[in-house]
Amino acid sequence: MTRLISKWPETSVSGSKRTNLDYSEWLDDWFVGTGKDESCYLEGSWWDMICLARNILASENTKIAASEYYHPEWANDNWCGEDKPYEFDADGERKGGDVDE
Repeated sequence: MTRLISKWPETSVSGSKRTNLDYSEWLDDWFVGTGKDESCYLEGSWWDMICLARNILASENTKIAASEYYHPEWANDNWCGEDKPYEFDADGERKGGDVDE
């Protein structure tokens, strides 16, 4: 079933500095993957893609589009520098790294 959503609560989701989904300015109900800015493609490590996927599932948009997949507790800040990628334990809790850096 396809539903057209006229206004999404969140217009962007990030998985790291170069892994972003942004709402299209020219197409309704459409998101585009970008890197560090809108001139490059979405890029990153597999870990960055996992962080992006977790943030997509934690998004308010997921609650609207497919509430059975909504997991707000999976939201993460993705990245705090090359030497401190986030790690998650089996329960989805973040370990390591300093969120405030």
